[in-house]
Amino acid sequence: MNDNETIVCRCEEVSYGQLKEAIENGACTSQELKMATRAGMGMCQGRVCRFPLETMVFEQEEGMQSAASKLTVHSPVRPLPLSMVIGKGRGE
Repeated sequence: MNDNETIVCRCEEVSYGQLKEAIENGACTSQELKMATRAGMGMCQGRVCRFPLETMVFEQEEGMQSAASKLTVHSPVRPLPLSMVIGKGRGE
């Protein structure tokens, strides 16, 4: 397999090649990479791919990251039945 075909973000199926292309097209921060490719927006909310994204940005800027990462990580949300929210269905 070619390195460019390696999947970095499993949730959104974003490959290393897609991330490199986004950087070549001007993405300078991990947040811009996220917006350009959807990497980090999947079910795990960047818990798996956050480090590789930040590493790629760090390497692109020749070892100097200009600012702290702005890659937001959100807790996964699970849908709840409305009956649980209003307290019905549990004998109440």
